[in-house]
Amino acid sequence: MAEQKQKEQIQALALAEELGLPAPVRQAVAAAPVWRRPDWLATAQGLTNPSRAAAAWRQLEAALAGDDPDGMALFALYLAAACTAREINDARGIPDDVFLATMGCFGRFLQEARVRCGRFCFDRAFWAWRQLSGQLFRLGTLEFEYRLLQPDEPAPPQGQAGTPVLSVHIPSDAVLTEAALADSYARALPFFAQYGAALAPAGAPQTLLCHSWLLSPGLYELLPAGSGIRRFADGYRLYASDPDDSSFYEWLFAGRQPPQPLPQTTSLQRAVCAYLQAGGRIGSGYGIKL
Repeated sequence: MAEQKQKEQIQALALAEELGLPAPVRQAVAAAPVWRRPDWLATAQGLTNPSRAAAAWRQLEAALAGDDPDGMALFALYLAAACTAREINDARGIPDDVFLATMGCFGRFLQEARVRCGRFCFDRAFWAWRQLSGQLFRLGTLEFEYRLLQPDEPAPPQGQAGTPVLSVHIPSDAVLTEAALADSYARALPFFAQYGAALAPAGAPQTLLCHSWLLSPGLYELLPAGSGIRRFADGYRLYASDPDDSSFYEWLFAGRQPPQPLPQTTSLQRAVCAYLQAGGRIGSGYGIKL
């Protein structure tokens, strides 16, 4: 058991270094108490199973509640699971560069959290099990998540609950040039089709959908011609919107919301602030890829 624990710790630290994670993060992972808890390590392996991943995340968060203020113990468990996910991907023939690009989310999440709270912390455990369980992959500049349409969400034309689709996600470091977008879209459907039931257990995805603040009808009018966000939005036909969605504060203003003063460093921040002050609403949009 001790040898297995040491192996998991060594593999996780090696992956952390391969992903270029900051030294303070690697040090926190090395010192995390999870390496002495084979029960937590066993539960973390459930993060790599699509049918168990969400439950495993909840179990681990409950186990660590109150004792892991920066989320680094939980992050250590996610790295251990990522090493297993790598083995699963390799057995399926999924290229290692796709694995590394997908797991690049960890460094991005840590840096985004540092901007929000001034220190490295892991607060995306609720999301990152999708990457670990083989439901979400980064293919080029965009991410694609295999999922089924849910009964409680707006349905696209000819769509219904239970239809397999790919949800498009836009990483904060995405390059939204025409060439980069075209490359990602060209790879998406063939990638999931190539691995069959391993990645698409309910059948091949029927279309690409996106729900994002980047598709907000109000935001679109504020964007200059040639804007990367506008270029991205031009690739979708809107079929629903949610004017009450406040997620744009997270991505555009690092989580700050009124009555806090909003940053106005960029031209987009200034334009959105003026729009909000005039009574406008950003919200989000639902789009189907053209």
